[in-house]
Amino acid sequence: MKEKNKKKEIILSFLELSEKLINYLAMIFLVAMIIIVSATVFTRYLFNFTFRWSDEVALLMMIWFGFLGMALGVKNSVHLSIEFFMSLFPENYQKYIYKIEDILVGVFGGFMLKYGWDLYNATKATVLPATQWTRGLLFIMLPLAGILIIIYSIAKFFGVLREEHFTIQSETIKQKEVKGEE
Repeated sequence: MKEKNKKKEIILSFLELSEKLINYLAMIFLVAMIIIVSATVFTRYLFNFTFRWSDEVALLMMIWFGFLGMALGVKNSVHLSIEFFMSLFPENYQKYIYKIEDILVGVFGGFMLKYGWDLYNATKATVLPATQWTRGLLFIMLPLAGILIIIYSIAKFFGVLREEHFTIQSETIKQKEVKGEE
């Protein structure tokens, strides 16, 4: 039993480390995107000049930021789900429905991995006009996010990640518990 807990802790620490890394990358992409777009607007209106590469790089940062955010959303269970319908089921059935949700999200990650990789391979030979970078850079984040989504879905399915679903009802119960009410 101790061996199983130790393995679970190692996996959990790896997942937490990956989340920190993704958070830092997403912050870098967001800051770079804000700086690039702000500089582009500033130079366009004050000097009637723009850097040729600014739109392409900002688009690249936006795409990468979005797909990293999607993977983090899966890990932290903040992706879209319709909690109203879940509240209609008895609590003992809800855990099974959440397991099905984990499977479906993992399958979606598999589709992102497969078709994102195909899209990357189809576009890696062409170049973006302003930067002359490979167009595949726009799409490489799809398979990478797909891998992360699969990993996080598997970890949630097997209970390595604590899965907490935020509903109005659960938040009300938590607030009552904090206040000491019944």
